[in-house]
Amino acid sequence: MEYSQEKVRLWTKDFILLMLITMLAMTAITTQMGTLPLFVSELGGSSAVSGGVVGILGISALFVRFPIGFLLDKYGRRILLITGLFILLIDFTLLNFLQTLLSLFLLRLVQGVGNSIQATASATMTADLIPKEILARGLGYFSIAQSVPSAIGPLIGLTVVENYGFDALFRIALVLTALAFFLSLFVSESLMVTAKKKNELDVGLLKKPEVVIPSIIMFLIFLAQSGVVAFIAQFAIERHISGAGYYFTVMSIVTVLVRLCFPVLLEKINQQFLIMGSISFVTIAFALVAFSNGLVELLLSAILYGIGYANLMPIMNTIVLQSVSEQQRGKATAIFLLSLDVAYGGGAMIWGVVATFVGFSTMYLSCTLCGILAGIVYLFWRNRI
Repeated sequence: MEYSQEKVRLWTKDFILLMLITMLAMTAITTQMGTLPLFVSELGGSSAVSGGVVGILGISALFVRFPIGFLLDKYGRRILLITGLFILLIDFTLLNFLQTLLSLFLLRLVQGVGNSIQATASATMTADLIPKEILARGLGYFSIAQSVPSAIGPLIGLTVVENYGFDALFRIALVLTALAFFLSLFVSESLMVTAKKKNELDVGLLKKPEVVIPSIIMFLIFLAQSGVVAFIAQFAIERHISGAGYYFTVMSIVTVLVRLCFPVLLEKINQQFLIMGSISFVTIAFALVAFSNGLVELLLSAILYGIGYANLMPIMNTIVLQSVSEQQRGKATAIFLLSLDVAYGGGAMIWGVVATFVGFSTMYLSCTLCGILAGIVYLFWRNRI
């Protein structure tokens, strides 16, 4: 009976709409993660150029994500959600007609702006909707919509490119974005209005360990994962591994299954143990990729990463949101998601250069070091509390 009451409070129309909008918009973005390096190569660009094109999305977010947080807390969520999706809609429309290295780079930069706006707005609106007493559970379910696209998007992209070409890929991205924009028009107007009180201690957010440390930990994890997502297709070709796209399928399935069990895991397992176990899983996953010579190793890596990431993301997000007031959620969410944007964007650029000089195996070993560092950061933080 208790579960039924929570379900009524959590699974509202707006909560479901925001999950669908997030999944559609993020899938449109992530279909390009594994395919753009191939497209850049087709246009004559190097691995370093590929990393730049993939990574500029996250770098552009570096300059807009935090100002968006202030706008969300000052003017409301819905108008910014619609604005971000409209920017993506225009961007993907142009991408279907402008396909040179320069235009690709510029359009990815604009994508970073639009994606930062819509992602921060939808995440903040969702946090507003979830009752405080089940915040971790609600974020666990919502994060399915955030994580599944990063798993299935690259697979969809690779499958479409292999069978129908890049033009079909860009058309699919446009359709997904158009659907997300359409659904955003039905999100309740009441979500536009948030507390307009004078925010206090806003500057202090960057000094709060409960905001900064989880953001740093996820930054390191996503920095490493960006190398796997962006270059696994090229790595598989180099190692003569067929079916590398199934990495994303397996990771997606495992992530969803673990997220569905997440509330039970929170109740049964000590949070500190769950966090360290999750960091250990993703670190081992990165090492497995570096030594992979066949599909089995890649799929085992996908399983381990899916388990670790599925637990780690909602726990870190909950720690951040529980440490701030309702009037600071927009800015706190912006800080947390900014770390992910910069990691994915900067990571793709960094790993592209590393791979060019030392190869993919050494690059993925370097990714493993990021996981180890994330564990050290968490242990140091917990020992200081």
